[in-house]
Amino acid sequence: MGFPDEGFEDRDWVLVPVPGHWGRVSDLADATEVRYRHRFNQQPPAAGERRWLVFEGLLYQADVWLNGSYLGDVEGYFMAHQFDVTEAMAGRREHLLALELSCPERSSDISSGHMLGSLGSAPELLPPGNSGGLWAPVRVDSTGEVRILDLRVGTESATDRRAVVAFQADLDAARAGLVRLHTAIGEVEHSGDHVLAAGLNHVEWRVEVPEPRRWWPHELGDQPLYDITVEVGTTQGGLSDRRRVRTGLRAVQMDNWQFSINGVRTFLKGTSFGPATPWWAEADESELRRDVELAKEAGLNLIRVYGHVAPPALYDAADEAGMMIWQDLPLVGPFPRGNRDAATDCARAAVGAVGTHPSVILWCGHVDPLGDSAEPSSQQGIARRLASHQRPSWNLSVLDRSVKRELERRDPTRPAVAYSGVLPHLPRLDGTDTHLWLGWKRGAERDLEQFAARWPRAVRFVSQFGAQSPPQEIPLLSSQSWPDLDWARLARTHGLDAAAMNRHVPPRDHTTLEGWQEAAWAYQAMLVRRHIETLRRLKYRPAGGFCQHFFADSHPAVSTALLDWQRWPKPAYEALAKACQPVIVVADRLPAVLTPGDEYSIGVHVISDARDPVVGLHVEATLEWPEGSQSWSWEGAVGSDECALVGTLHWRVPDTSGPTALHLQLTGPVEATNRYDAVIFG
Repeated sequence: MGFPDEGFEDRDWVLVPVPGHWGRVSDLADATEVRYRHRFNQQPPAAGERRWLVFEGLLYQADVWLNGSYLGDVEGYFMAHQFDVTEAMAGRREHLLALELSCPERSSDISSGHMLGSLGSAPELLPPGNSGGLWAPVRVDSTGEVRILDLRVGTESATDRRAVVAFQADLDAARAGLVRLHTAIGEVEHSGDHVLAAGLNHVEWRVEVPEPRRWWPHELGDQPLYDITVEVGTTQGGLSDRRRVRTGLRAVQMDNWQFSINGVRTFLKGTSFGPATPWWAEADESELRRDVELAKEAGLNLIRVYGHVAPPALYDAADEAGMMIWQDLPLVGPFPRGNRDAATDCARAAVGAVGTHPSVILWCGHVDPLGDSAEPSSQQGIARRLASHQRPSWNLSVLDRSVKRELERRDPTRPAVAYSGVLPHLPRLDGTDTHLWLGWKRGAERDLEQFAARWPRAVRFVSQFGAQSPPQEIPLLSSQSWPDLDWARLARTHGLDAAAMNRHVPPRDHTTLEGWQEAAWAYQAMLVRRHIETLRRLKYRPAGGFCQHFFADSHPAVSTALLDWQRWPKPAYEALAKACQPVIVVADRLPAVLTPGDEYSIGVHVISDARDPVVGLHVEATLEWPEGSQSWSWEGAVGSDECALVGTLHWRVPDTSGPTALHLQLTGPVEATNRYDAVIFG
């Protein structure tokens, strides 16, 4: 007798909370597979009634039985799973649900092909432990003969005169016949009759909304939202099933990694969100909303949901805050052959799970399909890397193309890219966004300007850059044992990239823990600010935006996050906020080391994201060195959404030694400052 059978003895089994995670139960903390049994009472279905067993969320794979009958297997953590249990529940009131649920250990090994993405790997993102479990409620739904299995809603076009909303629905019919679909978008109503075959049916339709209230990113306008109801019933008026969703009406276009919302070109200033917690049942809606607001307060307009699909509250918060979302699928790193069907199913499920949210402006199928997110900084290194990207591969040529096609088929209203972090390659030489990491995994942080000049196509959208720094507090960081810390454990369980840290902020160079922390914070802040300033100066020529990597930690970590797990802001958070002000003043960077007698021409720029020209500006530049100074000033205006060259200062390095600094001050309707440091060696 097996555990799904009613006579199986389970009195000595451990009680597990639902919603919850077995990793929170001490007796099961090390398990990767757990069996569940649950008894419940419910009346048998009436004539013409259908019953559906719905798992709102589970981690990660399950085989399911009801009343001893095997229902099937499911895979995937962010979507609901449902089974038709009409026959299994017929003729009885007492029922037994049994399932065998498994979740792999978190690691960097993706050879098994599990589609957990960043939820299943990366020590800098999540603490050790198995997060398997039923993280959301399990329920039984009742419908008529037709069930709405899936509903996808998107905005095909949106002007101030009209919006066209596209609907796709998967309907399960108990028998063939004529049904009526009734759609309500606010006060706009639409009805249409459709002939269904018995079984699964795919139906598409469109509804026009006159004079819509359009959804905008926060810097461009308001965020009105529409409640949408879709009902399926008989032509005589009987109701079989109903779905309700909320969306915003807006149109998205992408051309060469430059985005337009409702026809208005917008420079994207973004950051990556990793999983907020491995324990989805315990996800705090207020904390998710706080992170969205903190990103908005820093001057950002984009969140990349990196390598995972987040809890629903994050998307609701982004919709309401006017924050745009770059949505990754949970495919990270190269996948083995044989996963194409599972990957396309994952794409379909992602569109169904979060595709109604107006904040989602881009689908990305696969992160780092070639397995190396670090791009070499030298021209020779890039050439070698570029050559390696030309070879056909299972991931690029088969898996990722299939995923992109499925995303476009399921949601033709948004742009979709097949992969992230791939250099231009044959036959189209288009490539995607770039995972740069100059100044951390490769090269020096000052290499970005030269890199952009040599490889302008590689900076159309830089979606990974930054440097690690420690939090204020972590158990392994002890000033009493400095510098003899458990560095191996910091790398294993707290994400430290020891090799990169030793290149850029070597702990051995600092006599105290506090000194090393401050040096790492300062380096991270400087790199983030200078990268953003450089990419903003390349606005639309060719850069369409950027995405710093990462925003906040979910546990104590040495990471690239701007906020630690307690949401203490590192200095890099303030540096990012300053670099993301709507109007900033920047200059060509001085070399780190200056030689007396050398001459420089230094361009000064004002960059504005404002939608209207800014007039009456005054810019003053002052160079200071140990024995003197020199100043320049300009007055004028900067156009809307523009990077303008204010002027060029010409300077001959004086015959002296010591620190020098270039100070910039912008005054007028807006104010901003900047500073660049160097050293003169005479």
